[in-house]
Amino acid sequence: MISYIKGEVIKKGIDYLIIENNGIGYYINTSFNTLKNLSEGDFSSVFTYMHIREDILALYGFSKKDELEMFKKLISVNGIGPKAGLAVLSTYDVNSVKVAILKDDVNAISKVPGIGKKTASKIILDLKDKVGSIEEIDSINLSDIEVINDSVNNDIEDISKVLMTLGFSQLEAKKALENIDISEKTENQIIKEALKNLNK
Repeated sequence: MISYIKGEVIKKGIDYLIIENNGIGYYINTSFNTLKNLSEGDFSSVFTYMHIREDILALYGFSKKDELEMFKKLISVNGIGPKAGLAVLSTYDVNSVKVAILKDDVNAISKVPGIGKKTASKIILDLKDKVGSIEEIDSINLSDIEVINDSVNNDIEDISKVLMTLGFSQLEAKKALENIDISEKTENQIIKEALKNLNK
């Protein structure tokens, strides 16, 4: 089992990165939150999880260990696979996921693409006793808990910067975002729609 990979970030995609270590390029599926924390050319460590099935061998990785641990908790829930786990962590940061679970916030979790209310309820039921307590989450402003549903940052400038890190010019990024309705959409959804516009 590979616990982590340390090396140079060679490429960033919409939901993956490639890290080179000793002449080998590792394709690592990852979350939008991790992609925001890394830039091409960075030398970084990524904590990894190897997903093995009969016909699948895939590597998942995160820049922070707590994100990896939350990913493993999410995919331990029956019916939640790695793609759904990544979707959760691409929509909310780890603390927001914990708070949503602890506050039984089905609406927040069901805003994740591909997660319905039934699945969100199952995540809450299965993980509520495994994510600690509100008191232990000292890096979140508890006065903001009620607005978890709106916590995804839809700031166009930040999204433009992400598109530029993927190799597009500032003008291309701006044009790709011009006609997108960003209301009720996560950053990940907006970026995917923008990439479709860029590839037309």
